[in-house]
Amino acid sequence: MNSKADVIAISTERPAYPQAKSKWFGTKKGEKLKIVFSFYSPDGNEISMPVASISAYLKRDFPGIEVTLLPILILRDAEVYSPASYAKSIEESGADLIAFSVMSPHWYPMEPYFEEIKKLCPDLPICIGGYQAMLSQQQTIENPNVDYICVGDGEYATGNLVQHLRGSKDGPADGMWEKLIDGDVYESEPHQIGDIGALPFPDYDVFSKEDGFNDVNSSIFGPKGKLVLPVMTGRGCPYRCTYCCNTPLLEGWKVKKTFLRKYDPQDMVDELIRLRDKYNVGYFEFWDELFLSNLKFVRAFFALYKEQLHLPFSINSRVEVMGEDFCKLAADAGCHTIWFGIESGDEEYRSKFLGRKMKNEQVIAAAENCKRAGINRLTFNIVGAPLETAANMRETLKLNQLISPEHFFFFPYIPLRGTPLYEMAKKEGLLDIEKKNLHYLSAVNDKVFTLNMKERPDLLSAEEYNEICQEMLAFQTANNRLTYSDDEFDSSDAASASVNDKSFSLVADAPANHL
Repeated sequence: MNSKADVIAISTERPAYPQAKSKWFGTKKGEKLKIVFSFYSPDGNEISMPVASISAYLKRDFPGIEVTLLPILILRDAEVYSPASYAKSIEESGADLIAFSVMSPHWYPMEPYFEEIKKLCPDLPICIGGYQAMLSQQQTIENPNVDYICVGDGEYATGNLVQHLRGSKDGPADGMWEKLIDGDVYESEPHQIGDIGALPFPDYDVFSKEDGFNDVNSSIFGPKGKLVLPVMTGRGCPYRCTYCCNTPLLEGWKVKKTFLRKYDPQDMVDELIRLRDKYNVGYFEFWDELFLSNLKFVRAFFALYKEQLHLPFSINSRVEVMGEDFCKLAADAGCHTIWFGIESGDEEYRSKFLGRKMKNEQVIAAAENCKRAGINRLTFNIVGAPLETAANMRETLKLNQLISPEHFFFFPYIPLRGTPLYEMAKKEGLLDIEKKNLHYLSAVNDKVFTLNMKERPDLLSAEEYNEICQEMLAFQTANNRLTYSDDEFDSSDAASASVNDKSFSLVADAPANHL
């Protein structure tokens, strides 16, 4: 098998592959090859769209593969999902390969798991994918327990790794970096799949348990008592926010016109109908980075969705596209909630440092358009970003108080390698390279707010940061009222949206080093 993505990834300039130095080539030649997929879930969510897509591709094109999912559900049971206990479950699984999809904020909490797995299973190759591997290649491959990293889209690359482990195709596992016996790393180029229509729709069976989806937490914001299923109508976002992992991916995309990818509208609706009927779905969460990245698609899709499904749903959007007509169109199709980023309430800071050019008047107008259309508003806000001042933070709180969204959500800035804001923070000397105990969603639950970078007291002291975060938390507690007791839900299903996270307690900072 030699996929189109294989051909794109192969470079004539790269060195010859030293197959004799591969630790794993041809070591898994059994009749069945068992892959265990995993991801770290500090907030309780049990769905990973990358895993679902790769699983679907493998099941379609590699019938001799057994796919199993064993996520790390630390919020469910900290002891059962401790590194040592989890490693034991992997040993008992009989896996031939374990592949983790890792988000960058979860890297440090996950490293102890890799170590424990290698102790118990030295003959089990470990592969890391996700944004961590794509944006922080060197940091990821340098972990002594990691054997492969997937540096781009993972479907074809994982298929290549399967053939590599079986020894059925000479050469490297294209789309992967491999750590060789002598410690050298063989690098291949990242896969960039422009035609997602060539892939099967994601596999949700991989998430189901003995009782189906009854015990699967598929959403952190959706209604309780209904199956909320995350779905995606495409991939890619055209914007270049300085803090977002999408920006370096877009910059490195070879054929820019293929970066924004959407399924055919009718094909997408047909798939949603299939999912609704198979799993008894009551609510869809569209996890597209930006739902309205293609206006032609949105108009066609909403018309079909309204006619053939009309289940309530939520989407990610941006205030620049949330005009009155769009909000009415979305509401008419069944849109229950729109999630959108404000990030900072200070226009100048937001534009200069975050790459978000909208005016506060646009934010206010977009929020009003949603409200008039009967759509709930959930806002995302970043605090403690590089060179942010106490005054900037207070403007964020002030703007949200003015809008009064149904759900106000704020979280500390996480430095993501490869992003423009990370590079700026590095240049300014703000990165604390010893800090592993990064506050993320956990900060709100613990009511402890600590900067994830070095303090700049002249701009924002640690004391001021904590004080303003406490004010935001008080506003969040008093304000948030996002519920699901409207006409489309029974009153018994009413539940407020909340987020829990236990990642904060799993890692410790290294000794202070401010050199």
